[in-house]
Amino acid sequence: MRGLQSFFESFYGPIFYRHFRRPTYFEKIKFRIQFTVETPKNLYLHLHRNSGNHPCLIHTYDHGSRGNLKRNISEKMVFDRVFLDFDVSNHEVKKIKKELTSLRSHGLKHEKSRQEELRDQLQDLITNEKIAKQAIDEAKHFAVKFKETFGKYPALFFSGCKGCHAYTFFKATGFKNLNLAVSWFAENVKKSYNQHTLDLSVTQDAQARLSRIPYSKHQLTDLVVVPFITEDDYDDIIRKSLHPHVEDFSREDYQTDFHKHLQKIDLVETYNARVKRINKPPNKASLDGSKNFNGVYDHRVFFKSILGDPVREYPDKEYVMYNCPFHDHDDRKPSFRVHKKGYYCYGCQKRGNYWQFFKDYYGLNNGGVKKYLQKLKKEVFKSYD
Repeated sequence: MRGLQSFFESFYGPIFYRHFRRPTYFEKIKFRIQFTVETPKNLYLHLHRNSGNHPCLIHTYDHGSRGNLKRNISEKMVFDRVFLDFDVSNHEVKKIKKELTSLRSHGLKHEKSRQEELRDQLQDLITNEKIAKQAIDEAKHFAVKFKETFGKYPALFFSGCKGCHAYTFFKATGFKNLNLAVSWFAENVKKSYNQHTLDLSVTQDAQARLSRIPYSKHQLTDLVVVPFITEDDYDDIIRKSLHPHVEDFSREDYQTDFHKHLQKIDLVETYNARVKRINKPPNKASLDGSKNFNGVYDHRVFFKSILGDPVREYPDKEYVMYNCPFHDHDDRKPSFRVHKKGYYCYGCQKRGNYWQFFKDYYGLNNGGVKKYLQKLKKEVFKSYD
């Protein structure tokens, strides 16, 4: 117990203000999902009660005070790290997880033998079929390149399933728009180093991001989230996860001046976004080029009418997030961003307006889209003058 508390103290600090969450698949929820955690001991106790039965997640960033956390004031959050997620998309894993989570929704003891069988299948895919190897190898490659530039490796953690996490630590710093800075950095890492498993959806919403707690047990695989280094091979990492012991951790070993690099990106990207917003001419023509056609006034309202309520809403921002409706990728983390004028998916890179959405989603031509739109609710549309 003391070893894990010491680890949390080094990793999160002696006092911190974050939310611990244990989202559940249960249909009938009879317990709280979110708690406030402020000390390593408090976090340890929550982890001890929930690890293995529920996902054990925590806010990546510190809110700075209990009041900020309670009121969810993101402007005063303490940014002292960047969290990157490397995750493999695997159809077989997706299929098993879907069945397992469906069984879990009825309780941990519902068809327990089948749940255990599915868990063993998942473990076998990870431990013997090595499905997480690509994500781990790419994370190692990123770590080596990061050290070449900034002098120290990021802290790497196996996620307990089919991916891994990388944390870079730096001096607590303020940013105008951390999302823009981290997104730009991650997109360029993905492009420059051909990182197929780097999940860009994680970086698009950095301030609301939850991350899996080190040394928690994955709720579906029973594998533990453990640290690893670039010299560890895949089998070494799996052995650590199957038989974990708490390793010493010192943030100083991973502390860099990466924040200075991010601040420069932050200034440039914030300026570019402002210029783009100011210079963008108002488009009052309909989106298919015809001034007589009724266009969508607000894509957020439009997508709510066809996809339902967003997975995430941000009252102080101009966009909402959905799980991607296209079937090109596994989108358990919402990456389909909808703003007033259109949409963009950070997972499959599909983008456009309502017109393009119907063409891609239903395989329609322009004439087919026009006919389909006539059937939609009138309140979604507004004529352009």
